[in-house]
Amino acid sequence: MRLRPIHLTSKNRILQLNQRYGINIPDLWVGQVLFEVTSLNSTQINALKMVPKINGPLFLQTDDLKGQVLLKVGQSMQFEMVPDFFKDAVRAMESFAGPQSLPVWKWGHGRVLDFEKAPFVMGILNVTPDSFSDGGKFYDPERAVQRALQMEREGADIIDIGGESTRPGAEPVAQEEEIARVVPVIKAIRQRSDVLISVDTYKSAVAREALKAGADMINDISGARFDPEMLSVAKKENCPLIVMHIKGTPRNMQKNPHYDDVVEEIFVYFEERIRALSEAGIEMIAIDPGIGFGKRLSDNLQLLRDLKDFTFLKRPILMGTSRKSFIGAVLNKETERRLFGSLATQLIAVQNGAQIVRVHDVAATKDVLTMFRAVAAGQWPNG
Repeated sequence: MRLRPIHLTSKNRILQLNQRYGINIPDLWVGQVLFEVTSLNSTQINALKMVPKINGPLFLQTDDLKGQVLLKVGQSMQFEMVPDFFKDAVRAMESFAGPQSLPVWKWGHGRVLDFEKAPFVMGILNVTPDSFSDGGKFYDPERAVQRALQMEREGADIIDIGGESTRPGAEPVAQEEEIARVVPVIKAIRQRSDVLISVDTYKSAVAREALKAGADMINDISGARFDPEMLSVAKKENCPLIVMHIKGTPRNMQKNPHYDDVVEEIFVYFEERIRALSEAGIEMIAIDPGIGFGKRLSDNLQLLRDLKDFTFLKRPILMGTSRKSFIGAVLNKETERRLFGSLATQLIAVQNGAQIVRVHDVAATKDVLTMFRAVAAGQWPNG
């Protein structure tokens, strides 16, 4: 049995659900949460139909062939009447409807990320000649170090260093070359700063050398699928691992990607990845839906709109939208003119549950999120 939350974020999403399921959810339910329950057998579905309900969970739709039920989360079922096989599901739904606590990561030599203090800003540092936005700008190691220190002064909580471009169509880089690009920069930053550093790589050898040089975490676009040894590196070093979703590889990911429901497919992907990593002994896991990595314009916009669904997985969420082509498609602007569009998407992401935003423009992002937190805190000074 599987549970997946569906936040009714807008009338448009309700319309999409009504069309998909052949039902009639009213528009006034905007802001409510439904749960899709799947992999039930016909006996279990019939048992659920007999459970008394108190003005709350409502069977909107059942599909015996798919073993699927759609529930509205409201007041609890009469728990003592719930079949045993469904009691854990009810607990999970009720827990999700209540106050949510965020994790505190502690690792290494006094490294801490308390996600109750989120959102955090991750500054992008590409030490590559061909990245889509700033390729070549910081290819020189000393310029890269100066840029990292500048982003730290501007308020970056994490510096994300990558030595291989993952733009659409990018060719792979040999691991020896990637190591030669990132390790000297990491060492030089670490000599001058204690800022958190993540290494943006899907190669275990690169991650291993970067961590030895002073990096603190791994940001893997493949979710530790391209290189199975990545799991052992993260486990041995007991460091956080950021798991991204990608459809295909950077070389082919934008060649006609297709989803029936992009949120559902990525949700299932994260469930599998979290399970595999947890079984491997890795617990400090953040998830990244992979905006622009094998996604159409509509997919990217839907992921931003429906990001709250992923909060059910109870893992920190990272969103990387900065300067990406979907912003250019909406605004009809070139890469260097996408600052305001980027800031809008970052604010939407944080409002919808993201705890980390990965950005090029640290100072501007920090200002936007500082204002957001000041308003959201609800504790304002007089005067």
